[in-house]
Amino acid sequence: MKPRLLILCFSPLRRDPRVLRQIALLGDSYDVSTCGFGLAPDGVSEHFEIPDSSTGWWPADVRFAGALLVGRQFERFYRNEPRVRKALSLIQRGAFDVIIANDLNTVPLAALLAPTKGFHADLHEWEPRIPGSGFKWRAMGLPYAHWQLRQVRRAHSVTTVNEGLAESYATEYGITADVVTNAAEFADCNPVDTHSPLRLVHSGGSNPGRRIDIMIDAMRGVEGATLDLMLMSTGAGTIESLKAYAKDIPNVRFREPVPFADMIPTLQQYDVGISMLPPTSFNNTMALPNKLFEYVQARLAVVVGPSPEMARIVQKHALGVVSGDFTPDSLREAIRSLTTANVDRFKANSHAAARELSSEKAVRPWSEAIDAIAGGGRVLTDKQD
Repeated sequence: MKPRLLILCFSPLRRDPRVLRQIALLGDSYDVSTCGFGLAPDGVSEHFEIPDSSTGWWPADVRFAGALLVGRQFERFYRNEPRVRKALSLIQRGAFDVIIANDLNTVPLAALLAPTKGFHADLHEWEPRIPGSGFKWRAMGLPYAHWQLRQVRRAHSVTTVNEGLAESYATEYGITADVVTNAAEFADCNPVDTHSPLRLVHSGGSNPGRRIDIMIDAMRGVEGATLDLMLMSTGAGTIESLKAYAKDIPNVRFREPVPFADMIPTLQQYDVGISMLPPTSFNNTMALPNKLFEYVQARLAVVVGPSPEMARIVQKHALGVVSGDFTPDSLREAIRSLTTANVDRFKANSHAAARELSSEKAVRPWSEAIDAIAGGGRVLTDKQD
């Protein structure tokens, strides 16, 4: 029998590319089950669905929850998170050989579920600074995050999404993490002929923190190029407000997002992929998102802001242009620097780098880590410090 593997993630799993890559990578060697929001992803033998009514992290009894945080009773607080309570009610302790805990918020749950061999922690972001920096966060939220980070020490192995985050986890928390980038699966295709006018595209979420308005503003007065925005809704009215903001800019258009499986063929209809993410948080500063790798697999030229991790890859492989800063004027200047000749060259460089920047190479630390746990592992204790 195949070892039983549970993949935990508090996200809609059918729309989570990183989780879907874990399933695809490990499905042949393991009996894979999942636990998360929404319907079961394809390719799993069992799915433990956390309903929308249990998606929050703050327990229903607000006063009780606040008292637990103030009193540093972090495990009791965690067990009372609605999503954690639901997961614990659905999954039997010791039912799995190996668990992958995606994001810090599932790491204590993996320990509580006591896999017989051990668990792997995959930290998607720089977790200690995600919720905020206000007084309440520093007084209660940050100590809670530090408690969760201490649970990472119980993991057999750890990965994160780029070198910058791996260095930060090692320096600040003594956590040694391998790197698995958000690389897309290799696509066996060739660059398409460059269009006139140039066809630019951006895919991603619509939440205000991503500052989609900068890309919209950058297209004001640009001739010889159009920008299509394929945005997933992240809240009521977000896309509608962006459409209203762009209504007087004829070269900006909105189109419906496509399923994950259709992303690369859809992107191949374009010439240039844009990823501009202002450094409004440490996670934004260090971002190395899925879309950059999807642009490469679609054999597009790339325009990015001066985010260090994105700029490093774009410059190393000569994939496109890095703007001077995160302003609309600087992005507009980068777009105006594009010509049919240099876009053709950038596309050719994407083609040359596509195999190296694909998930085939990137995901090896996952398979090595899970195989090591399944092959030996170690028994978890009940203690959570």
